[in-house]
Amino acid sequence: MQLGKLRERLDMIRETGAEVFAISNDDRERARQMADELKRAIPVLADPSMRVIYRYGMKGQGMPMADMGYVVIDNTGVIRHRTIDRQFGEHADAILNALRASPVATQR
Repeated sequence: MQLGKLRERLDMIRETGAEVFAISNDDRERARQMADELKRAIPVLADPSMRVIYRYGMKGQGMPMADMGYVVIDNTGVIRHRTIDRQFGEHADAILNALRASPVATQR
């Protein structure tokens, strides 16, 4: 599971001032199960209607479901970076680079 791999880098991600949320097109029960599998380290939000998934451009191309990847959103709600990446957990350095290059990084 890519979220499990990403969990290993959560401290580094949070050091930038960012937070990680997973959005799933599954129902609430499956989202809860996913959060449990992650030991609740990452909140998993259920979006079976895919409204949020569409809003942030993460619907799979040619698929009736979400694609995997990440979106960097600054504290004013502006999308600073969006990437479809089905191996995002293995590419945590790319996420960190996107965060550090974005105004979302805070001066802690």
